[in-house]
Amino acid sequence: MMHPQNMDKVSGHMVNSFTIRRLDEHCYKMNSPTPMMRSFANCFIFLTRGEVLVESNGKNLLIKANDFMFIPQSVPFAVKYYNSSIGYMGGFSNSYFVNSNELSQMDLMHSTEPIKKCISDKDVPFFDLTMNKLLDEINAGNIESKFTQNLALTMLTFISKPVGVALQPEFDNISNNFLKLIFDNTKPILSIQEYADIFSVTPNHLNKVIKKSTQRPISHWIEESIIMRSKVLLRDTNMSIYDIAQALNIMDQSYFSRKFKKHEGISPLSYRVRNKKS
Repeated sequence: MMHPQNMDKVSGHMVNSFTIRRLDEHCYKMNSPTPMMRSFANCFIFLTRGEVLVESNGKNLLIKANDFMFIPQSVPFAVKYYNSSIGYMGGFSNSYFVNSNELSQMDLMHSTEPIKKCISDKDVPFFDLTMNKLLDEINAGNIESKFTQNLALTMLTFISKPVGVALQPEFDNISNNFLKLIFDNTKPILSIQEYADIFSVTPNHLNKVIKKSTQRPISHWIEESIIMRSKVLLRDTNMSIYDIAQALNIMDQSYFSRKFKKHEGISPLSYRVRNKKS
């Protein structure tokens, strides 16, 4: 599987190449948001299940089942959140394609920001089949074959067409700024009421806005941020479990430990033993 944090690394040597990897929810769990990066290649993600949150140019884009995201080369982005994701991830250089004229005519190749599109239910089987066939050809070593290049062009041409593909609306300002806050490790984790006060709305209204945009309530995103931040503190510091809980605005150490174990399957101390940096 291509590690989301290493999308820039795998693309660094792709002078005339195309790569694709299968995403498997059991292979990788994020410990913290990735830093902002720029890829040397065009990157893409297609999910059949799960979700990935990507930030680029100050905007957050949540990729869910049946979503395809294309990130043009050199466009800055960061992976903020990655959960139970199944699908495909890959990248390619423009020079990989023999028929570069056909590629250059596609609007997505001239975009200065990521493009997210939702594949319609009726088209998902075809698109998934195309991606799987691409994966088979790449794994068989047929990277430079005309057939593989045509498969890749078929994928990109399909995404470029408006038929069967719907452009997803961007998050509203409240949802976008909330997600920035919640995954910014330099900002404290607040209560739902405190977040509502920041946006001058009621907690109920804020929860409705966030749930409408992300299909998840505020409590989900707060818990995900708590777990991700606690992993960093357990791995990178010598802070006690009590101090970590306090730093995450959880006053009850036992409650924090139970929440962590429920989410990760092991206690905070066991996680530290397994992952502590020397």
